[in-house]
Amino acid sequence: MKPILLFDIDGTLLKVKRDFLLGVIESILDELNLMEKKALNSSFAGRTDKDIFIELSEKAGGGDHHYELIKQLYVNEMLSGLSIDHVDLIPGAEAAVQYVMENGISAGLCTGNFKEVAFKKVEAAGMKNIFPFGGFGCHHADRIYLPGDARADYSRVYSEDPDPANFIVIGDTPNDIRCARYFGARSVAVTTGGFSAEELQKHSPDLVLDTLSNPDQWLNEI
Repeated sequence: MKPILLFDIDGTLLKVKRDFLLGVIESILDELNLMEKKALNSSFAGRTDKDIFIELSEKAGGGDHHYELIKQLYVNEMLSGLSIDHVDLIPGAEAAVQYVMENGISAGLCTGNFKEVAFKKVEAAGMKNIFPFGGFGCHHADRIYLPGDARADYSRVYSEDPDPANFIVIGDTPNDIRCARYFGARSVAVTTGGFSAEELQKHSPDLVLDTLSNPDQWLNEI
């Protein structure tokens, strides 16, 4: 069986310009009169949107009852405002996705983004209708459960139930490696996000790359 690839989005396939993203979140906090801007200082790398927005709600003094409202405002803002102008495609990502498509390799998403936002981001980056399944940051604060969700979604789409060992999680943070290990998948860590090869290697991924270019080579290696 060919491997099934699970791609992270932010830092792996693309980057949303930080000024745009923070502007969206800040406008939501302003709209709700939750003005505590220190809520924007936390790192979002490798986390699920559910985890991030629960924290933002708490830091802003809104409590848990603000979470659903903040979430929906964020999703609405991203769906209506995000465009190609706000997205930078990471070098090598397009080559990897093109190779996958040309060689009949199944590829889905394994991302902390809310599902609607995830598909909006890849669409803005020119990757619409490429990823038919995935695991998303809608239901879990901890990323370790996302590959299992992706597998369930794969089974729904293809009516197959592959073993976790058939999956390869591709991401740019230690949490991507951690979720792959928890699920029983292999992991490819790429240094296109905020972590160096040395930092990623400490978490024992199966492979560390500087770029997703030449996918025929690194897929063969793993």
